[in-house]
Amino acid sequence: MPHIKIGKYRFKISTPRVISLLINAFKSLEIRLKLSIIFVAVVVTAIVFFSMPVLMQQEEVLQEKVEDSSRFIAMKLSQDVKNILLYELTGVDDPGGSVEEQLELLSQSDVAGLEFAFTLNKKGKLIVKPDSFRADLSFDSTRVQELMGLGEFTAQTNDEVIAYYHPVQVKKNGEPITIGVVGIVFSKSMILKPIAATKKLIFYTAFIVILVAVMGIFFLSQIMVTQITDIFKAVRHVRDGNLDFELHPRSEDELGQLATEFNRMVKHLREKLQMQKFVSSLTVQMIQERGGSRMKLTEGERHDVTIFFSDVRNFTMIAERLEPEQIVNLINVYFQLQTEVIEKYSGVVDKFMGDQIMAIFPTGMMLQSALSAAIEIQKRVAVLNKERAEKNEVTLDIGIGINHGAAVLGNMGSRNRMDYTVIGDIVNVASRLCSIARAGQIIVEATPLKSMNSRYRTTRLEPIIVKGRTTPVEICQIEYRDTAAFA
Repeated sequence: MPHIKIGKYRFKISTPRVISLLINAFKSLEIRLKLSIIFVAVVVTAIVFFSMPVLMQQEEVLQEKVEDSSRFIAMKLSQDVKNILLYELTGVDDPGGSVEEQLELLSQSDVAGLEFAFTLNKKGKLIVKPDSFRADLSFDSTRVQELMGLGEFTAQTNDEVIAYYHPVQVKKNGEPITIGVVGIVFSKSMILKPIAATKKLIFYTAFIVILVAVMGIFFLSQIMVTQITDIFKAVRHVRDGNLDFELHPRSEDELGQLATEFNRMVKHLREKLQMQKFVSSLTVQMIQERGGSRMKLTEGERHDVTIFFSDVRNFTMIAERLEPEQIVNLINVYFQLQTEVIEKYSGVVDKFMGDQIMAIFPTGMMLQSALSAAIEIQKRVAVLNKERAEKNEVTLDIGIGINHGAAVLGNMGSRNRMDYTVIGDIVNVASRLCSIARAGQIIVEATPLKSMNSRYRTTRLEPIIVKGRTTPVEICQIEYRDTAAFA
């Protein structure tokens, strides 16, 4: 496992850990940077995979051509100096020339990349042209024997030069005898100069392509990121409950279509939110609990609930003196007050019926909560009426009827229009109690009160006859006016 040293400390580096960190860092980048990095990686990979084989092939072809040319030059030079070297070794048949002259002619020719040329005879005599390379070139006896042992054209290379050797041979009794060696040495950088130029051209071309592409990607990604940012902000608005806005699609591509669909979704949410205001929260809660599955008319469950009715007293006479718009505004003031209090005590407004409210207290200490809500409503209505009277505004008084018992919570209506509400005898009784309640009065059936330790003072009233019951219903009035709010 590799290590990294920082000061006197050494840390182990886990390759999977490093890869994981790089991936996480990449994920945290902006989209435009991700696109740029991906594109640069693709371009560089494409250049490497497509250009490198071509360059390698070109280099091989170039080296083959250089080797063929060098073989020809070395062979010719070998022929040109053969007789001269033979004369130097035997002392006969003076050819009328010298090795220096042949090497000089070669060194002055336009052979690309040629550094120098030399001859080495069997006795170890070395001649180099140009003369400037003579000081850097020397052969010991071992090297001389090695070169004299060459039987054919040979190439040797290092990081700087490529040297080609060709033996100078004569035949004796049909067998070739090496009497010397000619060598031509080329600068490797000069030979590979076309390859280097091609590499440089590819590099500059790739750099320009990457630069232009990255700029283009930044421009395009800016448009994309702006649209995504707009959608992200819109989602946050929806999360915070703000549906009063609309996205403006910046294009007709997938992001533009997404913005259009998002606007449609927000529109549907607004419509749904508005529709929920016209549906009881009990119905909404029931639909949510069932996950929006299809409802059946026969569905219903028996529960103990408390039913609350409130009604405005003498509303008909008041309404005759007001315009319709004034009536709506006036009744809504009192409906708003009652709704706030009912929901405060975990009640649910089931429906508004003209100037009447029907509410249900379905959980917890139902009757206790309904009584507390009724008392607070009457107290707040009294305070509100006092304030409105001081302003010479119309006031309303409310009577309240409450009953507790078993009822059926279920779907009522038709297949295409239904409501989730409570039905049963206790509903009828609560409605009847509300109808006889005078202004500021709270009337409750006496029987449910006996089962609870009521902290409210009550007054027995005359029993009433309810249609459908054979025996009178015992009722009582909740006394609350002796509190400080009504002093």
